[in-house]
Amino acid sequence: MSFKSFNLSDLMIKSLARQGYLSPSSIQTRVIPKALKGGNIVAQSETGSGKTHAFIIPIIENLQLDSDRLQALIITPTRELAQQIYAFLEAFKGDYPKLHARLFTAGKETERTFRQGMRVPHVIIGTPTRIKTMLEAKSLIDLGSVKTLVLDEADMLMEMGYFADIDIIYRLLKAPPQMMVFSATIEFNLRKNLEKYVGADFVIEMDDVKTAKTVGHHAIDVKHGDRLHAIEIFIKTLNPYLLIIFASRKEQVATISSYLKSAGHDNIMLHGDMSARERKSAYKLIGANKHRLIVASDLAARGLDIKDVSEVLNFDLPKDLTYYFHRAGRTGRFGANGQCYSFYNSDTVTQLEKLIESGVSFSFHELRDDTIISTDKIARRKTRKQKVDPDLERQIKLAAAKVKTDVVKPGYKKKVRDAVAKVKRKHKREIIRKDIRRQRVARYRKEGSKNE
Repeated sequence: MSFKSFNLSDLMIKSLARQGYLSPSSIQTRVIPKALKGGNIVAQSETGSGKTHAFIIPIIENLQLDSDRLQALIITPTRELAQQIYAFLEAFKGDYPKLHARLFTAGKETERTFRQGMRVPHVIIGTPTRIKTMLEAKSLIDLGSVKTLVLDEADMLMEMGYFADIDIIYRLLKAPPQMMVFSATIEFNLRKNLEKYVGADFVIEMDDVKTAKTVGHHAIDVKHGDRLHAIEIFIKTLNPYLLIIFASRKEQVATISSYLKSAGHDNIMLHGDMSARERKSAYKLIGANKHRLIVASDLAARGLDIKDVSEVLNFDLPKDLTYYFHRAGRTGRFGANGQCYSFYNSDTVTQLEKLIESGVSFSFHELRDDTIISTDKIARRKTRKQKVDPDLERQIKLAAAKVKTDVVKPGYKKKVRDAVAKVKRKHKREIIRKDIRRQRVARYRKEGSKNE
């Protein structure tokens, strides 16, 4: 299938071809035809599926470019995502010179800039609070022509508490807009929020997989060895082109980055404590191919388009396993091949088993003698033997012996269970009494020492 099958204008087909886009992705095939007709869209799709163009293409096609009026709003949870979408939109200006878009994030736009006579854009892209602040100044922008509202990464917007601002933005519009909502996950709470905009009976356009089919999944059993050293072995073994190493905590990010630098591996960090300026500088350096190793917290797992990531390595598996798919989605984007590797051991194998149950197909490896070797087995779950109280065990045997008879009669097993349960209750009460006595003795001794 090609973009020509969507009944797009010749100019749009030409612009897409110039940018290197010849065939639509799965989500674009599902969304674009409906969006061109003005239909509401709620889309759940694999990360890196091309969803940005799924809403940009119909927006541009439906714009009245000769009119200097605001016609579309695109809301994202972070300024980095807003900047990313803005860059995608700006790429069309070579063929659409009249197209005018503005970026609304902190430090980019103020009321004064519009009062100085700045042209009203056709499309505004930005974060919820910033857009709300600008739109509430009704004298600045006429909202009567807004016909499309896009919520990108809607689950993240909900997690960050932005739906109060989005409600205000929605109410400011003169007429109900076409809604286009995109989200990696659509849980119950998000669904209830979306009902306010698209009705309770909305249909979700979705793909069948959580990450691209071009991503391979690999689990490496590092046992209980040094994971920092394991990263170094991983890098030497695979020699990745562009690697993102994910860790769940920012403290781990700093530790990994410092260790790799001391081992001679240049890298750059991405985490939530970085300022907007630091993050922008980091993305710029990554985009310029200045760093081949990125150490990141889950900040970078959601929606950010870091090009040409060949491998992802999970230093640990995230507690919220949905983030596994966000992390894995940083590679294998737009049809390219990618690989996602995860460190684990017998203590964390349960997380891996849950991912397997959800449909992830892993190949298994283990770290042995500073070498990563393939294996056909998963590490066994570590079981801990419960400590047995010898006195309790002796009392249970005596209690069972008392109810034992030469002839097994009906209800025998129940009598044994009741006798054992009675012994356990008595034993537990005795432990509590002893603990209370110990606490009292300790308190008396403490008070006695104070009186001395």
